[in-house]
Amino acid sequence: MTFSLGVYPGFLEISLILILAAFAIPISRKISVVDLPVLIGIGFLVGPVLGIIGNSFSIGLLSNFQSVGLGLLGITIILYAESHTINFRIINRELVRIAALDTIGLIMTAVIAALLFSLLSGAPLVIGFIFGAIIAPTDPASLIPVFRKVRVEEEISGIMVGESLFNDPLGILLVSLGVAVIVPGASYVSLFSLVATQVGTVLAPVFYLILQLAIPSVTGVAIGFLVIYLNKLFNFDNLLVGFMLGIIIMEFTLFEAAGITPFPALIATGAVVGNYSDKGIFWEREASFQQNLSFLSRAIIFILLGGVLTLGDMYLYMVPGILLAMAVMFVARPVAVFASLGLVSKYPSRYRIDKKIASFMGLVGPRGVVSVVMSLIPYTVGLANNNALLMHWGQMIYVTVSYVVIFSIVMQTIYAPYLAKKLLPKQEI
Repeated sequence: MTFSLGVYPGFLEISLILILAAFAIPISRKISVVDLPVLIGIGFLVGPVLGIIGNSFSIGLLSNFQSVGLGLLGITIILYAESHTINFRIINRELVRIAALDTIGLIMTAVIAALLFSLLSGAPLVIGFIFGAIIAPTDPASLIPVFRKVRVEEEISGIMVGESLFNDPLGILLVSLGVAVIVPGASYVSLFSLVATQVGTVLAPVFYLILQLAIPSVTGVAIGFLVIYLNKLFNFDNLLVGFMLGIIIMEFTLFEAAGITPFPALIATGAVVGNYSDKGIFWEREASFQQNLSFLSRAIIFILLGGVLTLGDMYLYMVPGILLAMAVMFVARPVAVFASLGLVSKYPSRYRIDKKIASFMGLVGPRGVVSVVMSLIPYTVGLANNNALLMHWGQMIYVTVSYVVIFSIVMQTIYAPYLAKKLLPKQEI
């Protein structure tokens, strides 16, 4: 009898990822840091350094598994779980600031990053715009662990977490617009192409944005209240965990099949469940389960990030990658935050914000899961449609995005406590 793993392709890598993910928490506790830098380090070790998790396996699992990829499925779980923590009281009070950061701030970040990418690489501006749209959103899964280590006023953390939860859908839509300009016939942007044929190229982005935000948001709210009502009617008890997991995966599947981003729906459902359920023991178990599943999803994605990279790629794009990471953290993000918050502060005085607080918000905004997953889209779309432009620049995009994500998480995890002491009001214990 011969021993062979050939009949179980990928099983060994998947088992290794799950085992290594478990070590991230005790390691992070021992060195007193949040777990994300540890996960990135593990991924880098088993990926480009040791070559245990290969490039093709990582790309396939993240972006091509069951025609979707574990990356998008992981984002589904993460956004739903994190949206449980949305505080409607703070969102309602700070809606203008959050909206400014999620629109003006996000677009400015994308445009500044686009110009810098094109300037450094010589790429066409539309390629730079795709890069900028990918790294523009901040990441709740990376930001919330930072706030568990740093004492921050509820109002400040509420604005920043609210921004990070709501800016992912717009960032994804901007990526779609960039891809649609290059490959209008790609299946990835088929809905945008359909809208453009109906209303024209100029109005298409506006109608497309409304379609992508309004329909899933309203649907998500309706589903959230519906599942609360159904649980009162049928009392799912322990099966509530499986029921909700099935609901969010179904939301994701149906919206993706229709060409509509599912993330506003998932966030809306999670926010309604988190705020309006009866907080009984089974809802608490459901929230705990989703949080654990969210961590597992983050762990898998960040470990696979290491597998996507190769030492050759990292060396080839090291200089532009580091320069772009510094530029995004210390130029694009702060300028966009000051500009967007400064604009709304010119109106009612209650929207004015202290410059030190704005500085903290500008310097703390890690990129994360969404950026990692979206960074593979240009290359995979280019490959699927035999588009030379996307295939040529796609590799540089996902490597430089990786630099931005890694540097923003690691460096901001380190300097956020120091900035909080220097820039934020002292917290009463």
